[in-house]
Amino acid sequence: MKTLHILAAAAIAVGIASCSGRPEISYMPAVADGDKNWGLIDARGDFLFTDEFENRPSAVVNGYFFVEEGDGYSVYKAEKSPRPVGDLTGLKDCGFFNDGVMAVVHPGEHITFVDDKGNVKFTLDDVDGVSVEAAANMFVNGRCAFRTSDDKWGAVDAQGNVVIEPKYEDMMTFVSDEALVKDINSGKWVIIDRNGNEIAEINRDISASGFFIDGYTCVEIEDDDDSRYAMVDTKGELTMLPRSVREVYVWNDRYVVFANSDYKAGVMTFDGEIKVRAKYDGIELLANGKFLAGRDGKVMYVNVNGDTERLRDNTNSAIGYPYTLSKIFDFGFELITRDNDDDEYEMCDYSGETHGDDMERYKGHVYLNTVYSDYYDYDAVTRNLLSLFDANGLSAYPFGSLMSRYVDSSRSTEWYRGDLSLSVNLSTDFRYFYVSSLTLGSDNNIVYDSTPYASYYTWSFNPESRVDSFTLALKFYSGKYREDLPERLADALSSKYGVSFGGDNSVTGNGYDTVTLKISRSGWGGAPASRNVEIVDSAAVDSCVVVDVTWAADSAMSM
Repeated sequence: MKTLHILAAAAIAVGIASCSGRPEISYMPAVADGDKNWGLIDARGDFLFTDEFENRPSAVVNGYFFVEEGDGYSVYKAEKSPRPVGDLTGLKDCGFFNDGVMAVVHPGEHITFVDDKGNVKFTLDDVDGVSVEAAANMFVNGRCAFRTSDDKWGAVDAQGNVVIEPKYEDMMTFVSDEALVKDINSGKWVIIDRNGNEIAEINRDISASGFFIDGYTCVEIEDDDDSRYAMVDTKGELTMLPRSVREVYVWNDRYVVFANSDYKAGVMTFDGEIKVRAKYDGIELLANGKFLAGRDGKVMYVNVNGDTERLRDNTNSAIGYPYTLSKIFDFGFELITRDNDDDEYEMCDYSGETHGDDMERYKGHVYLNTVYSDYYDYDAVTRNLLSLFDANGLSAYPFGSLMSRYVDSSRSTEWYRGDLSLSVNLSTDFRYFYVSSLTLGSDNNIVYDSTPYASYYTWSFNPESRVDSFTLALKFYSGKYREDLPERLADALSSKYGVSFGGDNSVTGNGYDTVTLKISRSGWGGAPASRNVEIVDSAAVDSCVVVDVTWAADSAMSM
């Protein structure tokens, strides 16, 4: 299986843009020699402060950073004595500040975007009545992608206006003015601009969306029961790469860093001409356009003419994915090297010259990912649950109804010999959960021998076998489970239908994704209204008895 191994994007930003118009990365997290806690260091190797935070802070972009501490994240201004910004502490999630705003999530709330003082500029709560569940953690090129609860991506501008309607399958990142996305409604892959206007359509079966670097993005194409890579320009024109390419790491407007079937890295042109043979353990495209390669523990520059220039061992880029990030940010970070003798890190420039303070630890990755809303609509969960019931229990499988009504008609009557329970289906289409299993229980066997004194068995469905209990499992989607759900749902059932819990009746949670309800007919209070219910369609199952019954909350059902 081939893997598109490219950066989904990277970021952090805040405050004032650099002179180029791009946000500036000014400090990265590091631990000074002899320290235990984290500080911040610049590209020259000078610390802004040391030994300050137990947890690793983020990079600093345009003057601000965030760090996890206590029961959440806090946002700080980058100073020698860092101070939190406004009330931006105890956050459930946090993004990076750019274009005048940053995404933050307070406990139990929607995603809000605040200025550099912590003042709310706008909130992403819902779009056309559909709640927003996630957003990109930084504005890039004036756009921030968001995802609605029905798994559709769109984008807003820095004022919170929806400029791209949510109808795409993947997050869009406008490193340039274009992005390649899949329209969920039409199933088409299209190139769109920053306002959502369609530029071109890709009439091929591709399996990756992407951003454009130097006018190109890379896709994986399903081709003749196989897959191969192609470069796509902003007009939608494809240039197929050789089938021998097993991974694509990074590219510019002329060259692709790739891996072969042995997962050795090399460099080729778009038309497949090998410029650097695939023999290296890894190759990084640096911000200055040079290729940094590693092989058998040795580090060197390589160029497209085949020349190499040896560097110190254990030298690497000071920032991960430097070429891609250089299209988003301004930064002066070049290389970092580690001493073999004392394992200490030092900053160094592209010439290999070291400078600045020694470091025991350093982290040079800056990722653009997503922040998630912490708003939880308990009312929606409760409404969804209660919609499964009425005064007689489960609407689809009411207490007192014949078990024979719900058997699998493709099976023989004898199949159910000795059974007191049935597994049945209950289809749902809820935002937070679905019914993963439902078992109906009875105090009487589902089938019985209707000729007990004969010399042979005659298995018939038992008219005394009725729904007396059920076990209902609610499976919550990823991130949708809450510890207090069992208590809340039990209270809702008690309030609405008078269910008494204890004994045979319970609502329990497994602590991470499932709530299980076990309820018996004797514990179901029902409701004062009564209605006539036709329990069984005699044509539905073999040997079935048709019974019309009047339901009443204060009376038991009898034949």
